[in-house]
Amino acid sequence: MQPPKATYRLQFRNGMDFAKAVELVPHLVGLGISHLYASPIFSAVRGSTHGYDVIDFNEIEPALGGREGFSRLVHELNAQGLGIILDVVPNHMAASLDNEWWHSVIESGRSSAFADHFDIDWQSPLTLPFLGRSFEEELAAGNIRLALDRKRNCLALMYYDALYPLNPATYPAILRAANSALERICAIAAAAGPTGIAHLHSAVSSIVKASAVAAELDEFLEQLSADKDHLRRLHQMQAWRLTSWKTARDQLSYRRFFEIAGLIGMRVEDPSVFEDTHRLTLDLVQGGLVEGLRVDHIDGLADPEAYLHRLRQHAGNSTYIVVEKILGVNETLPQDWPVDGTTGYEFISALAELLTNEQSSARLSSEARRSAAEKAVLDCKLQLLSHNFNAEATRLARLAALIENNGGSSHPNGRIIEAVRRLIAALPIYRTYVSDRGVAERDGRILDEMELNALTAAPVAGAEIALIIAALKSRSGLANRKPQSEFRTRFQQLSGAVMAKAVEDTFFYRRTDYLAANEVGADPFWRPGGTDRFHEMMQDRARDMPNGLSATSTHDTKRGEDARARLYAVSEAPDVWTASVARWHDMNAARIRRSPGGGAPEASVEQFLYQSLLGIWPINSSFDEDEFSALRERLCGFAVKALREAKLRTSWESPDEYYETAVTAFLSDLLDLQNRTFFEDFGRAARPFIQAGLINSLSQTLVKLTAPGVPDVYQGSERLDVSLVDPDNRRPFSPHPSSPALPHVPTASTFEDCKQTLIGICLNHRRNRGSNLLMRGGYIPLQVRGPASRHAAAFMRHTENDFSITVVPRLIFRHTDGDRLSVLPGLWKDTCLVWPDGRDLMRLRNLATGDLVEPHHHLPVADVLRGFAVAFLVPA
Repeated sequence: MQPPKATYRLQFRNGMDFAKAVELVPHLVGLGISHLYASPIFSAVRGSTHGYDVIDFNEIEPALGGREGFSRLVHELNAQGLGIILDVVPNHMAASLDNEWWHSVIESGRSSAFADHFDIDWQSPLTLPFLGRSFEEELAAGNIRLALDRKRNCLALMYYDALYPLNPATYPAILRAANSALERICAIAAAAGPTGIAHLHSAVSSIVKASAVAAELDEFLEQLSADKDHLRRLHQMQAWRLTSWKTARDQLSYRRFFEIAGLIGMRVEDPSVFEDTHRLTLDLVQGGLVEGLRVDHIDGLADPEAYLHRLRQHAGNSTYIVVEKILGVNETLPQDWPVDGTTGYEFISALAELLTNEQSSARLSSEARRSAAEKAVLDCKLQLLSHNFNAEATRLARLAALIENNGGSSHPNGRIIEAVRRLIAALPIYRTYVSDRGVAERDGRILDEMELNALTAAPVAGAEIALIIAALKSRSGLANRKPQSEFRTRFQQLSGAVMAKAVEDTFFYRRTDYLAANEVGADPFWRPGGTDRFHEMMQDRARDMPNGLSATSTHDTKRGEDARARLYAVSEAPDVWTASVARWHDMNAARIRRSPGGGAPEASVEQFLYQSLLGIWPINSSFDEDEFSALRERLCGFAVKALREAKLRTSWESPDEYYETAVTAFLSDLLDLQNRTFFEDFGRAARPFIQAGLINSLSQTLVKLTAPGVPDVYQGSERLDVSLVDPDNRRPFSPHPSSPALPHVPTASTFEDCKQTLIGICLNHRRNRGSNLLMRGGYIPLQVRGPASRHAAAFMRHTENDFSITVVPRLIFRHTDGDRLSVLPGLWKDTCLVWPDGRDLMRLRNLATGDLVEPHHHLPVADVLRGFAVAFLVPA
């Protein structure tokens, strides 16, 4: 198969449709992109801003341009030699009444043709946790009524504008007085049976076709709605129960996506469900319109390996397939997965190694920090398992009890619940991949480690922990294999969700000392390893995953790549940063609000806000009120999201509006142009971090373009990307024309042009002369010698007949050359690159600048990095 040479991630919706994407094609060609990498394009919930809430897998979103618009986009891409990769979502659909399959399940219950498409526990009524309060409270308030759904032609319980269809078998129970239209509808419903739903809908449409009849029926149903007891009984007759949204944490009869009750899990492990959910996707692939697939949330599936083999079988060996998968420390993709790699979060972790100060004096390597992180992450996991994911943990405990009692009682005791929680909390990675095919050696070791850690934490539940490990390992001797298999599947599906929410969406919003390390896929217990670890990771990447995506920004990253790049500089000057924060704290002490829970914001949150502000502060501090207002609005919105994700003094479930208002008021006061003292001081303090960050940005950009892997450019990040977490990173962007050459004197004010030009130069080289080298070449770390050796990193990509050398600076906070995008030449005195053994000396050309570099066994770094921050050297 031929992998992409470079991808460009485009977020459809929010103003971006297929017609506008067509207009971007010349821009992509100029950048040297080979494939457009599209966010989900299938029909989603009305007003969706992302497309992951799919309502129809077999329809391309009409609002984007539909099938015709998509075909035009693909035709234009193909005409320019480009292809397209689709983001597909096999794990879940929207639990929306606009979803025909979901509507059918609500209406017909277990007899629906789609009842087994969704991952529902049918041992109890289907919970619909979409009410603002309990059913009884909403009923008493008159917010639940009987109504005719004129769009679907069925009877329903109406809650505001949501119409939940009633099972036709219960229609006769509605009758309380004579109404000819309703009597006819009830008679037809009674005769229809489970397979006659379509006929019933058609008949209802005919009956209410006359507006007078429809109006009379509406009035009659409104009268019936006054009988609350009647509505209560009718509700109890359905296969579902309307409940408050807050009950989802404790009572939920279906698998959801993370904590989002509006996204329901799919059973794609069933071949018929796989076929129904992938029909259009595979049609596009087999028809030659789509050349690659990105599989969303692979760890949510019951059996990822089996799914991927089925997908590969249908898509063919020539289709490029990558999976959204977070790899833990020293974790690799399972060898049996027929994929090309991941979507690239581990590459961001490698860049953190490269650009973070690894010396112990940087405070990031202390044992105390690591120990505190381990305890905090464990606390976050246990909090989520006992609260946010209590329904899922309790369901697992019931299954474990069923196994323990050999199919008898499924009522779990406290020890079983504790065992489930402790084992998931002890899992060091997102999930294992045990199946009926057995336990891989790697998973066996992980399960043994989990068991030991869980036993240490909860010795009183030792027998239950041993039982669960036996079930996970599929050991013989357990009487009932069905609950054992279900337990194993659901345990593994839940563990990844708990890890993601505990680390990425809780702990990383609580740890505030070094935000650059708080990124999707990052190890929460990470200690920076510097260039040695970076080279090790790149050598592993060249061997194990040369065709995986190399990302620096995505739609899920916490910060845009250029915001993160400047935050890396905090590790170089922690003393400068700490002193600045202390000064700003004193300067703004009067703006801190007092509340029952303490100061708002508290010291840790204040630190978080200052680093976040550094990440998005404009390169040029002299901006007008409109720009400042936009920045203030972005940061206030981000702050509320961050505080709720941290789940300390406020949360999504129980927002503390007083506290949130106090924090946003603090920010508003802080970011007032009248607050000149702070404004000017922050700008002065931020300037060296920003300047170092710009050079870090160029370093990480060049590394992405030339290291093993497929470079992925997130929309708009070819220029300055200082976005925050979504929805901030989904804002519209405008392309700018590329320049064929760097400015004569690259400076901070021309950074965006420099970055885009660098991308265009390197990717066009990758598409042409350097294609084989950069896609298949080996990786050799180059030795840097001299007094400034720790301030540079270099590597060679090589084949038998070709090579290139990448040279980038690092840790240059105190070594920038004014506002120039270069390092002070004096830093590089007596520092050189050592030419690798086995390679003939030859003259080189820096593709970035066009400069020639004369061959030497010891290349002076000062000559290589003359005039520009980074160098990409190829034979002249």
